[in-house]
Amino acid sequence: MKVLGWTAALVLAGASAAGCGASSSGEGNGSGSGATGATVPAFAKNFTPPASGCGSFEGKLPADPQGVIAALPQAQKDALGGYSDFQGSTVKVLKSRWADWKPQGAGPHRVAVSWGQLVSDFQVQTVDQLKQQLKATKGVGQVDVRTTGSNLDIAQQLQQYNALVQTKPAVILLETPSPDSFNGPVQKAAAQGIPTVTLLSPVPVDGAVNIDSNNYLGAAETASYLTKVLGGKGSMLLVRALATASIDSQVATPWKRVIARCPGMKLAGEVFGAFSEAQAKSETLKWLSTHPQKVDALGAMPGESSGTLQAFKQLGRPVPPASEIGLDKGFLGYWRANDTAYDAAATSLTPVSAARATSNVIGRMLAGDGVKLNTLVGKTPLVTDANLGDWSDASWTLQTPGTVSGHPDDFLPAKDLDAFFTTTSKGQ
Repeated sequence: MKVLGWTAALVLAGASAAGCGASSSGEGNGSGSGATGATVPAFAKNFTPPASGCGSFEGKLPADPQGVIAALPQAQKDALGGYSDFQGSTVKVLKSRWADWKPQGAGPHRVAVSWGQLVSDFQVQTVDQLKQQLKATKGVGQVDVRTTGSNLDIAQQLQQYNALVQTKPAVILLETPSPDSFNGPVQKAAAQGIPTVTLLSPVPVDGAVNIDSNNYLGAAETASYLTKVLGGKGSMLLVRALATASIDSQVATPWKRVIARCPGMKLAGEVFGAFSEAQAKSETLKWLSTHPQKVDALGAMPGESSGTLQAFKQLGRPVPPASEIGLDKGFLGYWRANDTAYDAAATSLTPVSAARATSNVIGRMLAGDGVKLNTLVGKTPLVTDANLGDWSDASWTLQTPGTVSGHPDDFLPAKDLDAFFTTTSKGQ
């Protein structure tokens, strides 16, 4: 069972900083206007991983038994690179049963939301954004949002989802830490003519419309950037999360594959921080205390980067360049404050863009724009030394909680969504 995915990572990552750090300052516009005055490496601007050799990686496409991937434009194919190429993946890219679907009645239509645990800053921001953006979406009337509160409880959410189905909404929006647990319920809802749109929770059935980011690709690109920073030489410590978590495998796999293609690089070691700043710091301190050799690079998963950097600083060890997944404000704050001597790369789906893309998909479906396939995947923004200034604030420090809010078009902008639909009214 795919129990812990990206959703669970974001839940657990925020357990010690619930609801903190949301920003409306406009950070995360991704305009690439530059860093903060520091000298930027020549390769940083518009960075592209090499096609071969050190820093390269394979972006293997998911299985395509029905030819739906083959029919996509190249940009959408590229966004699927590596998406299912990790141990434990249950991803299935299929034809959607909603290609000819239209909601009953003239509308406006009711949308029911079944959401998991509301703890992390990402979760809180995203739900708030969804409430605003769905209500502003043409064709959407009442928005009924239910969550599991502070509980990470799959059984509770299954009951919640099934109860929502009984209310006969036009569409259900699902976010859950255990997508595979919903295979049967989603198909039962589909049999009643109710589509389930998911966010970061890919349910591998044709009755789901899964909106997701590609963590494999993001991790590979940030690791590739580090190989350029290091000149293809050095050791890398991976601060992983949980060995049983699907996102752990989806991120750690490309990290290791990128390192393996650099003859001068090696894996220094691995620790497991369980998506927790405190545990990441504790485990990194333990590891560093028994490994006095230099660490040249870091990989850090969601909710772990600030704690990891704090461990290095506490022991007086040099803080290595990092591949950071999560866009945590504390990490970005440290990077910005030290950007004259520190290099890194980071990526993540952002709350504002996640809510905008999800609302847009639901609006298009309600307008009768049939969706072609069950898996709509987009790339996440890549933050490097060249555009750090666009994604951070000078007031942030290593202790600043929360995640970057982002910009509406950071993920699956309208022009990229067009390829997933049979018609393109864009819900207008």
